[in-house]
Amino acid sequence: MTCEKLQAFLPDMLLDPAHVPADARQHLRECSNCERDWKELQNTMLLLDTWEVPEPSPYFDTRLAARLREEKLAGSPGWMERVRMRLLFGSNLQLRPLMAGAFALILVVGGGSYAGFVSLNRPIPQQQQKVSATVKDLELLDSNAQTLQQLAAFDDTSVDSSAPSSLSN
Repeated sequence: MTCEKLQAFLPDMLLDPAHVPADARQHLRECSNCERDWKELQNTMLLLDTWEVPEPSPYFDTRLAARLREEKLAGSPGWMERVRMRLLFGSNLQLRPLMAGAFALILVVGGGSYAGFVSLNRPIPQQQQKVSATVKDLELLDSNAQTLQQLAAFDDTSVDSSAPSSLSN
């Protein structure tokens, strides 16, 4: 017999030693660790035998009867009060699957939005047409007003001579 199997028989050896198998008793005689555990269990049970139950207060019955009378006179709470008490003091085991589902949904939507998988502003990809580089450059120039203004400044031949030059010192 192994030490793990003997651990299951230790309480039976204390309470009903006649129904314990012989190989368990043999293992107890041979194994010093199991014998030590057996002695510790016996000592614990001897200490529990010497324990005395404390006497209740002499006014215990009177106070209990007064509290029972108060509860009977208070009446039953309404359904809203029962729901509130259930949510505050109940085990809330029924709400756990609902909350787990809500958190999972928040995690999926939030994580998907963060990663860019869920986006309502993403343009729908269209079929790309093959356009020459010259056409692309012309479209870029048409759409970029700042570039056109800079080009217009280069074409301007009249330079204002009354403005002081920052280079001449």
